[in-house]
Amino acid sequence: MVYIDLLVIEELVTNYIIILGTSLLLNRHTNFRKIFLSSVIGTIPLIFLFTNTHKLLLMFISFIIIIVMSIISFKYKDLIYTIKNVFYMYFLSIFLAGSIYLINTNFLPKIDNYLLNAIVLLIVFPIITYIYIKSYQNIKNNTSNYYQIDIYLKDKPKITVLSYLDTGNILKDPYKGRPIILVNKDLINQEEQKTILVPYNTIDSHGLLKCFSPEKIYIKDIGYRNKLLIGLIDKVGIEGAECILNKEVLERI
Repeated sequence: MVYIDLLVIEELVTNYIIILGTSLLLNRHTNFRKIFLSSVIGTIPLIFLFTNTHKLLLMFISFIIIIVMSIISFKYKDLIYTIKNVFYMYFLSIFLAGSIYLINTNFLPKIDNYLLNAIVLLIVFPIITYIYIKSYQNIKNNTSNYYQIDIYLKDKPKITVLSYLDTGNILKDPYKGRPIILVNKDLINQEEQKTILVPYNTIDSHGLLKCFSPEKIYIKDIGYRNKLLIGLIDKVGIEGAECILNKEVLERI
């Protein structure tokens, strides 16, 4: 037995979460009134579920509805802006649909009660969406700090490494004020480089850091940099990275 009112409420909440999630993911500015109105319009395709409407026509109607929802929620600025909004709304709806299917299949298979199912899912919807958005934002923020760099040494092939921008790396040599980037020492033959010792101090240690001056480095999508030092350390200790960038290196011209 299907309760029409519960089905509409469930769809309203789902639409609201999808729009709110898209707003958070893309940093779109909207308000409760727009989201609610858009969510109500998003329930229109439910009417066709109880008719003999062809599936292709139903898909087309749903597509038009989601475009309207996007424009109501986030306005129309240009085509790319709207396409991106619609894409993320679809993406979130697919993610939630998959999550609902997973929950129904594995956790609620023996509950033959639509009301109870609806209540459980309405509670789980926001939790799943929140976890997804926070995970996505953390991954996005983290991966945006990775840069591919090429290190050029005199009379040597360039060395390509994946680096991580660590805002805590503010190391400079005290002689000429050059910023220092840190690289795994096993990537560079120390004996072939003219090194200098640079004193350093951290919260839990201090000492002398072996450094040398490369000819230049190239940071992908940023450009070439020189007038810097490369400090050799045992291990970077950041997942996937072999180098720790200094923020000042990105800012230098």
